[in-house]
Amino acid sequence: MRVKNYYYASSLEDAFSRLHESNKNAIIAGGLWMKKTAQEYDTLIDLSKLGLDKIEDKKDEVVVGAMVTLREFEHSPVIQSLNSGMTAFAVREVMGLQFRNMATIGGSIFGRYPFSDVIAGLIVLDVALHFYPEAKMSLVDYLSYKGKYDGILTHISIKKDNAKGYFKKVKATALDFPLLNISISKRNNKLYIALGSRPMTAALCLKAMDYLDKNPVDDEAINKASEIACEELMFSDSTNISKEYRIDLAKVYIRRGLKEVL
Repeated sequence: MRVKNYYYASSLEDAFSRLHESNKNAIIAGGLWMKKTAQEYDTLIDLSKLGLDKIEDKKDEVVVGAMVTLREFEHSPVIQSLNSGMTAFAVREVMGLQFRNMATIGGSIFGRYPFSDVIAGLIVLDVALHFYPEAKMSLVDYLSYKGKYDGILTHISIKKDNAKGYFKKVKATALDFPLLNISISKRNNKLYIALGSRPMTAALCLKAMDYLDKNPVDDEAINKASEIACEELMFSDSTNISKEYRIDLAKVYIRRGLKEVL
């Protein structure tokens, strides 16, 4: 990565204005994946002086600033209380401690990385993304948004639901990229299932979820839902895992996860 200028924004308005001066300007969060690219930038815009590094516990939701590090996120008592601790656990699975001390929630989400444990852990919750200028959309809608989003991600809000969750990251070694991510939650008496690193970005298994809504959830229904989930989403081969093995793993862990949250 080559950068001509590094700029500390004095406000969100300042950051947005500077960002749109050139299509070679970009916002930098942790910058850990950005630095792996071969791109050239005129100006990288740093938001670290704008107070976006706080976690706020509100009445019905938790608000997380985009510059909160993954380490701060995973150690927050309020985050640990969500979804039976699954949300914090999913983030704890990301790389090593030094990495999580620098990587941010905003950067991890905005990049829509296919291998993201963070996205896989959050997509089964009621999560909204807040942008400057004033805009709001669900995490699910953002993941399906075509092209690069024009705004600046400032914070996310996670609705407090009486939920129980399950998260499984299949990996070869402790610090490895995921071969597959499985996340499941039961909130407001509805089951949510998501699969990530297929190797595509995490997505909800909507047909499987609909099937469980319409049928008594017994062992037969759980087995059927795992089959439907693996039929409705796309899987591919990678250098270290085959498409077929990914599907076999997904079926097993979906069944285990559903039984755990139930």
